[in-house]
Amino acid sequence: MKFNIREYFKLSIIYTLVAAFPPLLQLLIMPVIEGYDRLGPIDFSQLAITEAISTLAFTFAIYAMGNAINRFYYDYMDDRKGYNRLVSSILSSILFRGLILVGIVLIFGNFIGSLFSQEGLQDFSKYGLATIIIGINRAINISVATLYRNEKKVFRFVLINVALGIIRTIAQLIALFYYDMSFVGYIYGTAIGGGVTALSLLIYLYYHCGYKYDFQLMKAVNKFARPLFQYGLVSWGILFADRFFLEASPTELGIYDTALRFALGFQMIAQGLAGAAQPEIFRMMSLGIKEKQEEIKKISNILLAQTQVLIALIIIPTMLYLTFLYETELKLASSLITIIFVRFLVRMQFIVFSNPVYYLKKTRIFFYINTFALIVNLGLNFLLIPIWQIYGAVAASIVALFIQVILIYYYQNKLVKISWNINKVFVYPFVIVGITIILEILKVIFNINPYITAVLVILTIFVSLSILYRKEIKRKVLKL
Repeated sequence: MKFNIREYFKLSIIYTLVAAFPPLLQLLIMPVIEGYDRLGPIDFSQLAITEAISTLAFTFAIYAMGNAINRFYYDYMDDRKGYNRLVSSILSSILFRGLILVGIVLIFGNFIGSLFSQEGLQDFSKYGLATIIIGINRAINISVATLYRNEKKVFRFVLINVALGIIRTIAQLIALFYYDMSFVGYIYGTAIGGGVTALSLLIYLYYHCGYKYDFQLMKAVNKFARPLFQYGLVSWGILFADRFFLEASPTELGIYDTALRFALGFQMIAQGLAGAAQPEIFRMMSLGIKEKQEEIKKISNILLAQTQVLIALIIIPTMLYLTFLYETELKLASSLITIIFVRFLVRMQFIVFSNPVYYLKKTRIFFYINTFALIVNLGLNFLLIPIWQIYGAVAASIVALFIQVILIYYYQNKLVKISWNINKVFVYPFVIVGITIILEILKVIFNINPYITAVLVILTIFVSLSILYRKEIKRKVLKL
């Protein structure tokens, strides 16, 4: 089996655009719901906290089952009965963990609310259950979408994401304008809209696969997933702890979270790219990592190059969108877009070096790497946020990401030898991030227009790509 680059590009474009559709709709309605007589910085700061809670619920409910489907699908792809047991057991396990979360909220809701300084967040009984339901819905929707992506059932993958995006957005707008123009209305709409899709998928799959829970099968799945779940919890801490440190400064948190909402949209695009690449990489690895090393490297190089191009293309449009369509102080989020988007390049490096580790099922290492990164992240948040506010949170996350990439690279290299093109996957991406950090510091010190530094970062990315891929570019030009 050879790597079909044409098919890969076709699928990566489809998966990227489709995965981006639901978060893109969320971003498109933001100017509709943001404004002086609608949701403002304080409301968005409260949404930041509820998003952190629902993501924690999602992490617990899914228990790395998306990753498990990615890997175990290949063990059961030719065994229909085994496939049915796998799908049904995974869905049943998500629902069971979801019920545990509902019980925790009902019992400890008042205590959770007392942890917040904002009055709107202290009445946890008003919104807590909805945040948990959002997490459970997301776990079901993502697990099923991952299954269809691995099966290359493109139409079903498209249908899930498009339906989720449209139904959830309609429910959010109805809840905000006809129920409660506050963060509470928004999360109720999110819970109901996502629930329609999740419930439909559950009914459909249980009808076709049966309602089963195979303890023996799930014992192997859970053994694989447990370190990844621990890794997911630690990753949640790295990605969301800063919201809680900023919770007492609502306006700052609202601005920061607005930039992160656009980053989440980009993250979904990046996950679409990674989602298209991972099955191809795993297929190559199933034929022998040593024998298919060139194909594995080629896919990984393309993945990182695609990420850089997307970052370069999307920075300025996002900044303009925030600058001209937002009314309140939230438009200041435009100045954060460059540094927040570029850090996804480091995240994609981590994914590239993680793929061999996932395939070989050596997943326990993620817990150790990410626990260390989390400790560093929390320490830096504690020290830097009181001094630098938003930039303290940004600095802490970038340092944690650098630590993750360096450690996973060395572990993967010890586990299995892959002669990576170091410049393409390691050195030049780090250089781009380093230059972005320097320009961001200069921007703050000398009050430089953020559009100037954004253009310089974009030029850096394209110069880097032209140096790294000059041979490939020359061949394409000569062909034309």
